[in-house]
Amino acid sequence: MNGSPDWSPNIDKDETEAPRKLVLTPASKIRIRPVRWLWDTTPADSPPTSHGRLPMNSLSIAAGGPGLGKSQFAVWMTARITTGTLPGELHGKPRGVIYAATEDSWTYTIAPRLIAAGANLDLVFRVDVRDDEELHARLTLPKDISLMGQAAEAYSVGLLVADPLLSMIDASINDYRAAEVRSALEPLVAAADRYGFTILGLAHFTKAGGADPLSRVAGSGAFGQLIRALIAFARQEAEDGTEEFVMSLEKNNLGRLGLPSHTYTIQPVTIDTQDGPAYVSRFVLGPESTTSVREVMRAETNGESSGSLGEVVEWLRGWLDDIGGSDEAREIKKAAKKEGFSDSSVDRAKKRLGIRAKQQGFGRDRTSHWYLPEAWPADDAA
Repeated sequence: MNGSPDWSPNIDKDETEAPRKLVLTPASKIRIRPVRWLWDTTPADSPPTSHGRLPMNSLSIAAGGPGLGKSQFAVWMTARITTGTLPGELHGKPRGVIYAATEDSWTYTIAPRLIAAGANLDLVFRVDVRDDEELHARLTLPKDISLMGQAAEAYSVGLLVADPLLSMIDASINDYRAAEVRSALEPLVAAADRYGFTILGLAHFTKAGGADPLSRVAGSGAFGQLIRALIAFARQEAEDGTEEFVMSLEKNNLGRLGLPSHTYTIQPVTIDTQDGPAYVSRFVLGPESTTSVREVMRAETNGESSGSLGEVVEWLRGWLDDIGGSDEAREIKKAAKKEGFSDSSVDRAKKRLGIRAKQQGFGRDRTSHWYLPEAWPADDAA
């Protein structure tokens, strides 16, 4: 046999010349690029870009329950992109924004909110689809991705807002099947990288999924694989007993996790129109918060059974009793963390005990002191 086989595979010529093939590229030939950040809150005394929040030319999600200001946040982001005032790569470089919205009216809601947020309206674009063969055509993924990329390039667009993201996906795609969702979104992400724009998709939280914000994003597990950042929104009870909004970066594939959360407010605003005043609301970013959205969700779902809450209540009463019935809120929460209690747990225990809060000082020196009911100063009004 002379060391060689006396047969050869019976393969047709057409099969050996099939166009499909594998192309192997050595890592040494791949161009390495640093991550650039659309939104970067890095303090002056920290390493450059160490607090990057939204990476450029990729897909990020802003998600939360109803009434938490996700759309107002998207408008806030739009205003800063179009005026070049968002800290990050585009600071001082105003860019256009394509705002694709299906749930709110441009006349009564979106345009007035843009005015209230201070956006450059000449750089915000509503997107409509003109199709001679489809009377009521709308923006659809993946059908319109090439057109979207060309429009973004032509108008120097830096951001695409999709409110909500799932509304853009073709109706024939089952948005609970990850493979189908990826088939619609992967080409969009590729277009964002090619044409240099960032996608901010808005999404709702489902009631199921526990305390993991990513698992609560409505639609499909495909989001978790495609998105590079997730900003989550929640509501909690503040130190003074009022409601407080908090937002956290709960996923950051290209940067650092554990960045500080922020409080925020939704403020009512009146703007003038040719037909009279219009009443809208706007997002206002507040100071940093020690409570994350994940902690709030854990407390709301299965993180605080009556037994565990009772433990926090007992600890909080004991702490205040030991020091005369009153202490500064931040010191209480600092001590609680050492015991393994979250801020949201302490806030609920505060409510259970009927603890009252009193604000002292002004500006950065402003503090909140908590009082057991029996320790409330007698000379203060009820």
